[in-house]
Amino acid sequence: MTYHTNPFRLLIKPKETLFKLREAEELRGHWRWTILILLAFCLVYTALGWMGAGTETLNQLKSGYIGSEYEYAKFWFIIGRLFSGLLLGLLVIFVVSLVFYLFYEIPYEKLLIIQLSVSIVFLLEALSWLLLLPAAGLEWDRSPFSFGVLADLFTDRPWVISLFGAVSLFQMFILYFQTRCLLVLFPAKRWHVWAVVGMIYLCYVLLLTLLGGIGNKIVAFIFA
Repeated sequence: MTYHTNPFRLLIKPKETLFKLREAEELRGHWRWTILILLAFCLVYTALGWMGAGTETLNQLKSGYIGSEYEYAKFWFIIGRLFSGLLLGLLVIFVVSLVFYLFYEIPYEKLLIIQLSVSIVFLLEALSWLLLLPAAGLEWDRSPFSFGVLADLFTDRPWVISLFGAVSLFQMFILYFQTRCLLVLFPAKRWHVWAVVGMIYLCYVLLLTLLGGIGNKIVAFIFA
């Protein structure tokens, strides 16, 4: 059986599509989708950088620059966002697939196909930041879809808000989706799959919180 990759179809009709993926002997189209999604990560995160979303520091420094000086500083910030989007896409697609491959006897390319669908959800979350947050004057960790909004009511510690801000409805769906896919493709114990997926997600939350704090400090240091 030949499986023709379509990340959207796997999200919309997971039961039917996972059965075809499990039984497939030949996979097609996944490398083309990989390139397209990586380009989408670069485009979306470049747009976030252009709008100044993702860090408060650059916006706070705007008053210290005049005309072309600020645009030059912002240009390099945008370049940084582009590469951060590419790096995130590579991690989500290739590195997470590799971690699952080490734990479960599932062909690597089939895991990569699952992560392509996961990448679509990541991009949808980034698009929600792009469309909603600049208009509302908020940062990514205070998205209405995350727990950062609640954390902001109880504390003013940036790292706590960033930590809870990384936990969103999009990410909760990703946890459920990955677990469901793995259980269909490999007969493992449910608690073990949840543990592995949860471990990866915890690493993501901690990394995002750490990079958010470091990123603000780097921007402040370079452009101050």
